[in-house]
Amino acid sequence: MDVSSVTGAFTGVPYDWFAIGGFLLLIALDSLRSGIGRACAIALALPMSTLLYALVPSTIGLGAVSVLNASPNMQLATFAAIAFVTYLIVRRIALEYIESGTGEPIQALLAGGAATAVLIVVWLQLPMTNEIWQLSPKIQAVFSEQYRLIWLIGSYAALAFARG
Repeated sequence: MDVSSVTGAFTGVPYDWFAIGGFLLLIALDSLRSGIGRACAIALALPMSTLLYALVPSTIGLGAVSVLNASPNMQLATFAAIAFVTYLIVRRIALEYIESGTGEPIQALLAGGAATAVLIVVWLQLPMTNEIWQLSPKIQAVFSEQYRLIWLIGSYAALAFARG
């Protein structure tokens, strides 16, 4: 069996599409197993974390620490810590509202797609993430600044539809 013909079809595909598809599949499988609660919390926590991260340099006690975080890896670690805490807070606040038991396949795909779209929009807004891994020009064009609001509103509408 010649495997090179199969692998040759994937050589032109950027790794970004595999990473995005993997995240979508991970969220969809989790939503299928336990409902869309985690997908909703991720979709709400990521944009909120972007706003909170912008406040770090002017925060008392954290302003000096943010000067030390000159490298993109440390900036990303700081953002990831803020995003994780924000996710836990959103999950705790909205626990009874976003638990839906096991999900249906369409709900899971909608939740996975919505959470993935929010992740890509947030990824493209943060300068340190583009220094660590820059997404392909096609993805940057689809999720460019002029379409961000549409992607976010569409993602939240998809999550609301999947929920109800």
